[in-house]
Amino acid sequence: MHRDEADLGHLPYLVRKYRVLERRGLSPTAAILLAVAGIAGYLQVCPNEFLVMLVFGTTMVEFVRRMDQGIPLLQITALLAVLQWLVGPSITYFTNVAHGRYFMYVVESYYFQFALPATAAYCIALLMLGSSPRQKLLTQAMDRQHFVRIGFILAAIGVACFYAAGKAPGGLQFALFLASQLRYVGALYFLFSYHRYRYLFAIACCSQLFITSSESGMFHDLIIWLMMIFTYWFAQWKWKVDQKLLCITFAFLFVFVIQAIKQDYREKRMAGMEVTITGEVARLMSNSEPVLEGEILPLATARLNQGWIISAVLANVPFKEPYANGETVIEAIKSSALPRFLAPDKKMAGGQENFRRFTGLPIENGTSMGISPLGEAFANFGIHGGILFMGLFGAFFALFYNFVLLHVVKHPDFLFWVPLIFYQGIKAETELVVVLNQLVKGAVICFGGYWVLRHFVIPYHRPFLGTQAAVLGRPAESDATV
Repeated sequence: MHRDEADLGHLPYLVRKYRVLERRGLSPTAAILLAVAGIAGYLQVCPNEFLVMLVFGTTMVEFVRRMDQGIPLLQITALLAVLQWLVGPSITYFTNVAHGRYFMYVVESYYFQFALPATAAYCIALLMLGSSPRQKLLTQAMDRQHFVRIGFILAAIGVACFYAAGKAPGGLQFALFLASQLRYVGALYFLFSYHRYRYLFAIACCSQLFITSSESGMFHDLIIWLMMIFTYWFAQWKWKVDQKLLCITFAFLFVFVIQAIKQDYREKRMAGMEVTITGEVARLMSNSEPVLEGEILPLATARLNQGWIISAVLANVPFKEPYANGETVIEAIKSSALPRFLAPDKKMAGGQENFRRFTGLPIENGTSMGISPLGEAFANFGIHGGILFMGLFGAFFALFYNFVLLHVVKHPDFLFWVPLIFYQGIKAETELVVVLNQLVKGAVICFGGYWVLRHFVIPYHRPFLGTQAAVLGRPAESDATV
């Protein structure tokens, strides 16, 4: 048995913490590159497309490095931010590819003078202060005896909450919606059990996700949960760099295809037409129109480009709408801390109010469209204050993630609950009120649910997988044949 895969069950807590958590998610070289790109972007002394590619390449390298170490949640968060706040706008600026009103509302230099340093500050704080779990070490300390039972329990709770959420009042509806995601936590328990049908059980847990996405034409949750579950499965083995890059390429193609077909698919569903996802994919593949000349690339770029909303904020604030000076930040903190029955007038999710106010653009009440943390940072504090705020926001997100991982060190299988706390927060287009609401209520559900599960339903017993010799890197007699 390799030293890094030794049993951690009998090590002191501080030693386990040191062994299973990598304290920094960003190399010093990468931090310097991001800082240089941010400063150069603020000063506008280099071509913006070069700086965008530098930031994208740096975050991608950090993501690739940790793909097979454990769930790279902070790296995914940084990468999504770079893609939607920098890469998408860069494509729109330098190719003039736009769809409808999804164009950039300010000149390139003004946008990137804010977006580059603010995104760089966010990524540096997020990755420098955040930790990364070493999944292989954690799985060595897991008692998998009851994983199948836990999987069925969580799946049943998730399905029950899914149907109850549709009939619950607004204040309770979001909590039930979050609890309904427990079926995907159950899928991870199945995936890491030793049951011969573990893959079948895991797929069954996710079946409702496929059905709901195909019926609604909304694929965000499908993409995020599949990505999360895949990272857990992927980190069970070491992979070569070319294999990692191949997986990333397939993931990008998958997302591109979904983005390319989903508008037509959704419109046909709303019109009552018979339509299937596979049929739309086949139609896309058989389309003889070149991607660069047709509507496919503009549609996919529009979905990637969160910058068009941010640029509309930059064009509207403070010229027509004054800076909010922290108003929406304070409101988001209050909304996440207080339940609706104590604060009945708190803001509803969806982003319509902030979108209309800070972009000056119309939006239908039934359309969810947030201005993102980056747009909210500028709307509240302007360029300089917004850059500082994004650094602080990245630090908060990283430290909150570290706090959750400290519980994982004590209870290794709590690693499977982590995505439920953060899966809304990693999206770059969500507003602060949604992010904070997700973190707080997700943490309450996960910590509370895990405590009840492990104290009253299936008590937790720390496994004895080896002797102290195994901790020192030498195989115990019982492990000699492993």
